[in-house]
Amino acid sequence: METTRVYLRALEPDDYLVSCKWRNDRELMNGTIGIPRFVSKETERKWVLKAIEEHETGKAIRLAICLKENHQHIGYIYLESIDHQNKSCVIGTLIGERKFQKQGLASEARYLIFKYAFFELGMNRVHARILSINEASRRSAEQFGYVYEGTLRKAIYRNGEFHDVLLFSMLRDEFLDKYNLR
Repeated sequence: METTRVYLRALEPDDYLVSCKWRNDRELMNGTIGIPRFVSKETERKWVLKAIEEHETGKAIRLAICLKENHQHIGYIYLESIDHQNKSCVIGTLIGERKFQKQGLASEARYLIFKYAFFELGMNRVHARILSINEASRRSAEQFGYVYEGTLRKAIYRNGEFHDVLLFSMLRDEFLDKYNLR
C-alpha cells in the first residue's frame, strides 16, 4: 500500500529502536489519548513484539508509516477494536518524527488504511478519538473527511487538567464519495 510519498509496511522487531524516542517525547505524547510515560527500550521492544503478534492474529492491524524516498520509518497507523459483526473499528495515527508533521503524510497513510479497512476487511465505519487539545489532529481529521460525532467530556486527565475527547468517524459510503472511489 503506497501513495506518492508514503507506504505502509508490517512492523519489524527492531522498530522499537525508532519508536522508543517518540514514546519518550512528552510533548508529542501529551497530544495522544494514551498515557504519556517514559519507556525503556526493552518496554518498547515488548510492545512492538506484542503489536506484531496481534497483527498476525487479526486482533489489530498496526503498520509502520515510511517515506518512499528513503524508507525512513516516521510513524505508526493502526486499526484496533476490529468488530467484524458490526463492521466497525478504531483508527489511530502517529507521526513521531516531528519534521514530518503537518505535511499531510498522516492523511496519505490514513487514505491507505481506510481503503484497506473498507475494501479488504469489509468495515463500514472507522472511528477515531482525538484529544481536544490536539488541534492539529482535529483539523487533519476534518480535512480528511471525518464527521464529528460528539464529545466525551473531561475524559482524559493530563498535566493536572481534565480534557475532552472528540469522537469522529467516517462511513464507507462517505469515504467512497469523498475520494471518488465508486
